Amino acid sequence: MRPSTIRYYVHEALNGLRMNLLMTFASIVAVMACISIMSFSYCIVSNLQYMLGQMEDSIGIAVFLKGDLSSDEIERMKSEIESLDNVVSATYVSPDDALDELKMEWGADEDIFEGLDGENNPLSHSFKIVLTDISHQDEVLQKLQDISGIENMSYAKTETEILMKLSNVFQIVGILVMLILGVISVMIIVNTIKISVVNRRVEINIMKYVGATDWFIRWPFVIEGIIIGLIGAIIPTLIGWPLYAKCVSLIYEYVPLIQNLAQFRLSGDVYSVLLPCSLLFGVLLGVVGSTTSIRKHLRV
Repeated sequence: MRPSTIRYYVHEALNGLRMNLLMTFASIVAVMACISIMSFSYCIVSNLQYMLGQMEDSIGIAVFLKGDLSSDEIERMKSEIESLDNVVSATYVSPDDALDELKMEWGADEDIFEGLDGENNPLSHSFKIVLTDISHQDEVLQKLQDISGIENMSYAKTETEILMKLSNVFQIVGILVMLILGVISVMIIVNTIKISVVNRRVEINIMKYVGATDWFIRWPFVIEGIIIGLIGAIIPTLIGWPLYAKCVSLIYEYVPLIQNLAQFRLSGDVYSVLLPCSLLFGVLLGVVGSTTSIRKHLRV
């Protein structure tokens, strides 16, 4: 395609946008609304999944050992556990360390801990096992039963099942929301651009009668759609980025307890995904809307 032809297409597209300012504004607003809703949905779904991931990391398996094991046997068990599939790490916890953790949780001055130091410590040697994913918990538990020296194990079965179900639900709901909003967005942009095309149907018919090809007629409308899509995607993204960071800051300020449970995703992490996706989706909306709207007017 020659540079002069490209300049002609861009010039005609800009003229079309200027001549139909009301329809251009309506189309941009439609794209902005769709991008904003989808961005809002993505922020919620991605943060819920991110928080679930943090909660998954805090859920592991505690393995309590028999009391007569030597240090060599404990090292052997540590190596065996860490060699299992889906195990990230196995951290050894001595009885003294376990008692110190209890004192921190319950308060070091509690009377219940008096006389439990040293040889009177009733707690067992143990390992804290971190998994790659809580969905592999049952599989790891079965393999741990084959390792000698383990007396018993503790794991959060109910919490694991709840987290897995929530994670699956959020993924399914997120995908469905994105698909539904995508269809609605295309319908809105098609209808708004279609009005602009109808207003210029006489011009299109004349160009068709004098021998212009379909793509020669179509390209200015496609460029119009791209410009509308880009503007409609950039504006809500530029507004949403600092707004998201401010909302997270306000939540931490007024609901400080939530920081002890889970953290929100950083705005940079969220919008490093949203920015390119929004621009791409906005362009696709414009292209699909313009090409679909002009199709029947090319049949002369």
